[in-house]
Amino acid sequence: MVESVVDVVVNAVPLLMGPLIAGAGWSTLRRPDEIPHVASGGPRWTQRCWSVGFVLLGVTVTALGGFGLAGREEVWPVGLVRLLAVGLIVSSMTVAAVCRARNRRRSARGPGLGAG
Repeated sequence: MVESVVDVVVNAVPLLMGPLIAGAGWSTLRRPDEIPHVASGGPRWTQRCWSVGFVLLGVTVTALGGFGLAGREEVWPVGLVRLLAVGLIVSSMTVAAVCRARNRRRSARGPGLGAG
């Protein structure tokens, strides 16, 4: 009996957290000025990729909890979409970090040869 209660809790947490993850992605997609620092600093497309990745991640996490509560195995397209969502999030964060580092290096170097 304890095992089944633990299984229900383990499957209910993703079912409840998935919409929150998707909501965070949706709100930053609608208001790109409120994007977290880890995804800011790069081109606008990196911010959109981060937001879309979070929406997809939230939907697939919700599906994972639903499949678990139904006692079924997750279908492979859901896992593939989750993997793609994580790839979108990580790659956009990497590009944003590289752009921030370039901007810092450029501003620390000062004006170029042609300035003046």
